[in-house]
Amino acid sequence: LLVECLGVSLGPEPCPLQCQCEEDGIFILVDCSELGLTVVPDNISTQTTYLDLSMNNLSELEPGAFHRLLHLTEFFFLLCLYSHKHTNHMPSYISSMFGLFDRMLQNNQLERLPSEDPWNLPSLLSLRLDANLLTEVPARSFSFVRSLRHLWLDDNFLTEIPVSALDFLPNLQAMTLALNHITKIPDNAFSNLSFLVVLHLHNNQIQTLGQRCFLGLLSLETLDLNYNNLQEFPTAIRTLAKLQELGFHNNNIRVIPERAFMGNPQLQTLHFYENPIQSVGRSAFQFLPKLHTLSLNGATQIREFPNLKGTSSLEILTLTRAGLSALPQAFCQQLPRLTVLELSYNQLEGLPSFLHCSALQEIGLQHNQIRRIEERTFQHLVSLRSLDLSFNCIEWIHPDTFISLHSLTKLDLSENSLMSLPVGGLGGLTHLKLRGNTELYEDFSPEHFPRLRVVEMPYAYQCCVYTSCDSYKSISQWETEQSSEEEELHKKTVTLYPIQIHTHYYPDLEEFQMEIEESNLQTNVQCTPLPDAFRPCDTLLGSWLVRVGLWSISVVSLLGNSLLLLSLFSTAGCLSPLRFTTACMGASNLLTGMCTCTLALVDALTLGEFGRHGARWESGAGCQVTGWVWVFASEASVLLLTLAAVQCAVSVTCARAYGKTPSHGSVRFAAVLCLTLSLILASLPLVSVGEYGSSPLCLPSPLPPPSSLSFPLCLIMVNTLCLLIVAGSYSRLSWELRRGQCGGVWECSVVKHVAWLIFTNGLLYIPVAFLSLCSLLGLLSLGEEVIKSVLLLLQPLPSCLNPLLFLLFTRDYTHILSWPRPKPHPHLHRDRTLDDSMVSVETEKSSCSDSSMQMSLTEAEVLYSGSPALQPQLETIRNSQSSSSSSSFVPIIPCQASSSSMRERERETEESDW
Repeated sequence: LLVECLGVSLGPEPCPLQCQCEEDGIFILVDCSELGLTVVPDNISTQTTYLDLSMNNLSELEPGAFHRLLHLTEFFFLLCLYSHKHTNHMPSYISSMFGLFDRMLQNNQLERLPSEDPWNLPSLLSLRLDANLLTEVPARSFSFVRSLRHLWLDDNFLTEIPVSALDFLPNLQAMTLALNHITKIPDNAFSNLSFLVVLHLHNNQIQTLGQRCFLGLLSLETLDLNYNNLQEFPTAIRTLAKLQELGFHNNNIRVIPERAFMGNPQLQTLHFYENPIQSVGRSAFQFLPKLHTLSLNGATQIREFPNLKGTSSLEILTLTRAGLSALPQAFCQQLPRLTVLELSYNQLEGLPSFLHCSALQEIGLQHNQIRRIEERTFQHLVSLRSLDLSFNCIEWIHPDTFISLHSLTKLDLSENSLMSLPVGGLGGLTHLKLRGNTELYEDFSPEHFPRLRVVEMPYAYQCCVYTSCDSYKSISQWETEQSSEEEELHKKTVTLYPIQIHTHYYPDLEEFQMEIEESNLQTNVQCTPLPDAFRPCDTLLGSWLVRVGLWSISVVSLLGNSLLLLSLFSTAGCLSPLRFTTACMGASNLLTGMCTCTLALVDALTLGEFGRHGARWESGAGCQVTGWVWVFASEASVLLLTLAAVQCAVSVTCARAYGKTPSHGSVRFAAVLCLTLSLILASLPLVSVGEYGSSPLCLPSPLPPPSSLSFPLCLIMVNTLCLLIVAGSYSRLSWELRRGQCGGVWECSVVKHVAWLIFTNGLLYIPVAFLSLCSLLGLLSLGEEVIKSVLLLLQPLPSCLNPLLFLLFTRDYTHILSWPRPKPHPHLHRDRTLDDSMVSVETEKSSCSDSSMQMSLTEAEVLYSGSPALQPQLETIRNSQSSSSSSSFVPIIPCQASSSSMRERERETEESDW
C-alpha cells in the first residue's frame, strides 16, 4: 500500500521531486505515477524496492537509469506515449535488472516483442503485456524468463496461440489470452504447461478445438471459453482430470452429448448459459459428485428437466429461459444439498413438493404459468429465506402454504391474479411485494407483519395503515433515497467481493446484503405506491372548498340543463338544426353534471374512510363508466360549441353573398359527426390507449408518468384546435358585421349569447389545459392539490354556466317554467318579394343560436327598423303579438321548407311557440 508522504527525506538521499515516498523498514517505496514525467528522476534512492512510473509521458529510457536500484523487486512501468516509434521494441539494458519480480507494460502501444535480443530476467515472476498492439509473439521471447508464473497477453491482436513461445515457460501457473482474435486451438498447444492452473481464452473468435489441444495441462483447474464461436461441445476437456471450474457460455453450441463430462470428476462449477441448446443427453450431468453450481440459462429448447443422478453436491441450479413445463415429482431426492433454485422464464404450470429440498434458501419461479399453490408445495422448508413467484397466473394459495416457512424474509407475488393472501407463517417477512394483483382489495394490518420494512401494494390506499397521510414522502424523494442506498450497498459489496461480480448467484453475497439491510433498521414501513392527493386515505375530494364547489356545480348543471332541454322539446314545431345543436349541447352538459354529482355522492358516502373503499371504486365498473361519460360529454360540448360558432359565421357569409344558407341536413350531419368524434375519443381507453381507472377521479391522469401520454395529449390538442377555430370564426363574423354596418344584427341576443359562450368556455379551458400539459411533460412543478382542484372545479364549470347564459341573454324565458298549451295563432302572410336583407337577418338568427334563440318584440323592432320595406310586416307582427296571450315573444326564425306558401304558413304557425 502507498501512503502519501510528499516532501519527506529518506536517509541521506531525498525523495524525487513530486514523487511520494514511504519507508518500509530499511527500504523505500517510491510512487512517481501520473505526474507527466518525460524523464526518469535521477535521484531515486538505492534502497528502493518498489518503483511506480506508470501513466507518464516517458518516450525513452536513458541507459543505466536503473543500474543503481539493486534491491528493486516490483517495477510498474506503464508508458503513455504519443507515437509508436518509441515503443515498438524493448530496450536491452533492462536485462541487467536481475532482481525484477514484477513487470507491468500494459496499456501501451507495443507492436512486437524482442526476438533476437531476448530478456534476461531469470527472476521475473509476473509479466503484463495486455492492452497493446501485439500481433504475434516470437518463438524465443520468453526463453530467459523461465521462472515466470503469471503472463497477461489479453487485449491484443493475436490470431493464434503462441505455441513455440509458451514451450519456454514450464513453471507458468496462470495465463490469459482473452480479448484477442484467435480462431482455433491446435493440438498440443499447451503441452509443456504442466503446472498451469488458470487459463482464460474468453472473448476470442474460437470456432474449433483440436481433440488433443489441452493435452499436457495436468494441473488445470479453471478454463474460461466464454464469448467465442464454438459450434460443437468441446470434448477435448475430457483430458482435464483436475478441472474444477468450466465456463463456455455465450457460444453457439446446440447439443450437449451423453456423458459430456465423464473425464472431469472434480468439476465444481459449470456455466453453460446463453447457448442455443436443442438437446441435452439424459446422462450429460450425471455422476459429478463435486459439482455445486450448474447454470443453463437461455437453453430455450430444453423441454425436460435434466437427470442429475449422482450429482448430489449440487447447491446452485439455474435453468432459466428454457421450455420446461413440469418438474419431476422426486427431483429433490437427487439434490438434498440444493440451496438456490432458479427456474424463471419457463412454462411451468404446476409445482411438485419441495419437501426433501430442506436446505433451500432461495427459490425463483417468476415468469411462469403457475395457477395454484398447494399446501405441501413449500412444506417444511425451514431454511427458505427468499421466494419469488411474481409474473405468474396464481389465483389461489392454500391457507397453510406458508405456515412452516419460519425463515422466510422476502416474498414476491407481484403481477398475479390473487384475490386473497394467507398471512399465516409470514410474521418474519421484511420485504413483501404484491403490486399488480388488481383483484386484491383487502387491507393488511401491521400486526400480521411485525418485522415488515418494505412493502409494495396493488393500491396506494392499502398503504394508509402503514403511514400517516400527512407524513409520507413524495415518490421522487423515496426513489432518490432508495437508489442512493442501493448504490452505496453495491459499492460495499463490490469492495468485499470483487471476484464474483460477473457471476449470477453468490450465497455469501446474499447473506452480506441481508445483514446490511437488517442493520439499517427503520422506524417506519416503506410502502409503495404512496397515497397522495389523487389517491387519498380519508376523503375523495379533500378540502371542503372543493366539496361545496362540486356540489354547487352539480346542482346548477342538473337543474339548468334539464330546464333547457324541457323548453326545447316541449314546444310545438319542427326540430330545426339549431334547435338540435342546442339540445345536444344541453344534453352533454347534463351528462357532465351527472358525472360530477356521482363523484360528490361517492365522496359523501365514504367521508372519512375513503381508503377502505378507494381500491374497489377505482378499479370498478362505476369509475370506468363515469370516466367514459365525462370525457364523452366534455368533448361533445366543445365540438358542438365549435359547430355553433362555425354555423353562425358560415350562414351569415353565405346569406350575404349568395342569399341562401346551408341546408338543415348538412347542419344535422355535422352535429352527428361531432357526437361520433366525441364517442371515438372517449372510447380510446377501450383499445388500450390511456385508461380511466388510474385515479379515483376516473379521469385521465394529468400526473407523470401517466399510463399513456397519447390519450391526455390527444384530448388537449383536439380541444385547443376547436377553440382556435371558434375564435377565428367569430372574429371573422364580427369583422364582417361591423364592416357591413349591420348594427342591429350585432346587438342581437343570439350573437351576444354565442360570444359569451366562447369567452367563458375558453377562459375556463385555458388553465385546465395549461396545468395538465405542464404536468404531463414535467415542465411545471405544482402541488397535486392545486391540479386536483382545477380539474374538479374549472373543467365541469361550463356545464352549469352555459344554461345560465341562455337564461341571461334570452329575456323572454318565462314560458320555460310552465308547460305550453296549444292555442290558435294568427298566420303571418309574408310577401315572396321580401328584401334580401330580411332573408339575411333570418338566416343569421337561424344559424347563430346556441339555445332556443327566441327574441322579444323590442329586439325585432330594432332588427326590422333598418328596412322601410319591412314596416308593414312589422305592423302585422305587432297586431298579432297584441292579440295573442299565450306567449310574449315573436318567432323570427322559420324552418326552411319548400316554396309553397301553404307550407310556409303552416311552418310559421308551428314555429310560433319556438
